[in-house]
Amino acid sequence: MTSLLKKKALKLSVSLLLIVNLMFVAGLTAMAASDDLVFDNYDRATLGDLAGAKVGAQWTGGDAGKSASIDGNALKLEYASKGWFGTGGGIDASGYKYLKLTIKGAAGGEGADFDLNYAVGENVKTTGKSFADLSGAKISTDYQDIYVDLAANKIDKGIQALHFNFHDGAPAGTIWIDSISFTNSKGAKADTPKADTPKADTPKADTPKADGATTTKEANPKTGDSSNMNLYGTLALMSGLAAILLIARARRAGRNS
Repeated sequence: MTSLLKKKALKLSVSLLLIVNLMFVAGLTAMAASDDLVFDNYDRATLGDLAGAKVGAQWTGGDAGKSASIDGNALKLEYASKGWFGTGGGIDASGYKYLKLTIKGAAGGEGADFDLNYAVGENVKTTGKSFADLSGAKISTDYQDIYVDLAANKIDKGIQALHFNFHDGAPAGTIWIDSISFTNSKGAKADTPKADTPKADTPKADTPKADGATTTKEANPKTGDSSNMNLYGTLALMSGLAAILLIARARRAGRNS
């Protein structure tokens, strides 16, 4: 009777450990799926306050025609005909398939008003397409995730800066960009949109930085925390080894009974 109870207890222990191990593996898979490279999320008071932002962007600059500012933790670009806005940093986007912008416009359809170009190092490269043509999507008056397929648009994965070049003669308009990131998952659920009500305070205008600014190589800033990944991996390995040992023990107990 005692031997039978021991066997049942061992089987239960093994089953529980296997379940826990599977949960850790599922956790690792979910973390890997959401491991995007955050270029900028604009979660700061002023556009130029990049020191503690923990994002890939390290400089901003240009003349968007009227102004560029932070509004409700989003980049607000007000443009009137020709102008540009640029932002860049020492990132490595070589392992990603898509550029993702969470974006909205005051009227909708603003993607036809500007080209989205980029730079590799200090060399600016033009796509020759408006943002609407590049992404195949229309900017709406509500935040939405719009994706640009890097390979399909022949965008060099050495990309380290983005340039919003507003067309000469384009009508005056306003766009808000909640975040810019690189991802391998197209169509993932977007974060909760920022409130549309603008802040009462008007942020001070930031001094644009020259387009040819040099960038400093830094580690890839991502939403996933590498320390968490290491912890999950270690725990999954330990629970797996424990399950194997208990299975071996159960087999020996079965042979001896």
